[in-house]
Amino acid sequence: MIADRIARLPLYESLIPGAGEIAQAFEAQNPEGAACEVREKRYAPKPPEQRRFEVHFRTIDLMIAKAGAEVIHLIPWKELTPAEPLPKGADGRKLNGPPQGSAVILEAGYFCAIFPGEAHMVGGPAGNAPDGIEKWVVKAPAPEPFCIEDDP
Repeated sequence: MIADRIARLPLYESLIPGAGEIAQAFEAQNPEGAACEVREKRYAPKPPEQRRFEVHFRTIDLMIAKAGAEVIHLIPWKELTPAEPLPKGADGRKLNGPPQGSAVILEAGYFCAIFPGEAHMVGGPAGNAPDGIEKWVVKAPAPEPFCIEDDP
């Protein structure tokens, strides 16, 4: 996992393919300029029982906060119980377990890059953002050395 200011995103080009283009697209608020899938998300904090972990095997989840904040829990995926694959053949699977591991606060002006094998649970309440978060979730292809295999 990498957490840093959005302005520094291009420095991570060797780890996050297209990081410079993604940063420019975000600055221009032009998701089509990112050269990979961008999902624009906005949601309020969720109670623990409504949050779930997920893991990806060949994709970096690059979360870029536009407004607000959230707590993201991170833990090695092997420490959780495997559950169903992600819908529609998406890369990854859900995992069962309560909020645990490291807690990272993603807030406006920052990004968080979550790599294959790093289980993550989004949507935790951040004290400074009672209304939740507005962000981009960019699905960047992971460089081959970072990719892992699913073994449910």
